[in-house]
Amino acid sequence: MRKKSNIDFNDENFCCPMGSMNRLSKIISKMFRCHFSKLNVTNSQVGIFMILGEKGETSQDSLGKMMLLERSTVSRDLVRLVDQGYLYKAKGGKSPLIGLTKKGQELAAEIKVEWEKGYNESRDLLGEKGLIALKELEKRILESKNK
Repeated sequence: MRKKSNIDFNDENFCCPMGSMNRLSKIISKMFRCHFSKLNVTNSQVGIFMILGEKGETSQDSLGKMMLLERSTVSRDLVRLVDQGYLYKAKGGKSPLIGLTKKGQELAAEIKVEWEKGYNESRDLLGEKGLIALKELEKRILESKNK
């Protein structure tokens, strides 16, 4: 016999963290995707361009850790971006170093402009207090994950 749950799904104060985070993530991601669609890049590729645009060359492993992506996802994106001439791979220690080509730097500059539009739109929706609360929540979750 199945044990009855003590969770009241009809309670207006009930909150499923997974469901809430998924819904919010989809809404915010869509705001950004609308701006990136004309550049033909995915959200994870945008992350790669933004990181490399700020940091310059970095290892493939570091890139995956910063973005919290599986190695296979990072590899798949990198292969596409290298093949398209946006990135280069250089030998470096255990993990190859990744950097932007001239063509990649140009696309990274376009991405940054569109990212700022998405950021401003999401900031307007969340407000300053919402952004601060979101950052605090992210910090708490990441700290507990690293314990």
